[in-house]
Amino acid sequence: MKILIFSDSHGGTAGMIAAIEREKPDRVFHLGDYAGDARELAYIYPSLPVCRVRGNNDFDPDVPWETVVSIGQTRIFLTHGHRERVYMLSGGLVAQRAREQGCALAFYGHTHRMELAWDSGVLVCNPGSISLPRGGPESYARLTIEDGYPCGLALLDEDGGLLRMEKIKG
Repeated sequence: MKILIFSDSHGGTAGMIAAIEREKPDRVFHLGDYAGDARELAYIYPSLPVCRVRGNNDFDPDVPWETVVSIGQTRIFLTHGHRERVYMLSGGLVAQRAREQGCALAFYGHTHRMELAWDSGVLVCNPGSISLPRGGPESYARLTIEDGYPCGLALLDEDGGLLRMEKIKG
């Protein structure tokens, strides 16, 4: 299974659409700012499951602030990150919230900066921003799951070029 993870699209869906066309994912996660862009992806690709969380620039009360997605034996924590104060502490509080929820993977956005790091057994990832990056290229993440377990997480630029890869032992 291939999952693409986007954040901070801020109304710019072209990069996400190009990545979906190129990669043909099984699912998409959108980490907020703007969750409405994720709604547009779901409209364009009606058979593609799109999961979204609300960011600090999202005001739809029907979109959750955070969620946990279970795929096989893998529990994945999704949040935008502003409520965990990621602008000050990187993904530390995100990892803590993920551990509290029994998740081995955690994804957040908000800073528009890529991050991929282990924090006390939780792999924490910020895919950066697909349309308004800070300190790097437009970017997104690709999570690969095999037999219900994560096996790889890649950070990619807007053209699908590999920026960083982390192999994961299920």
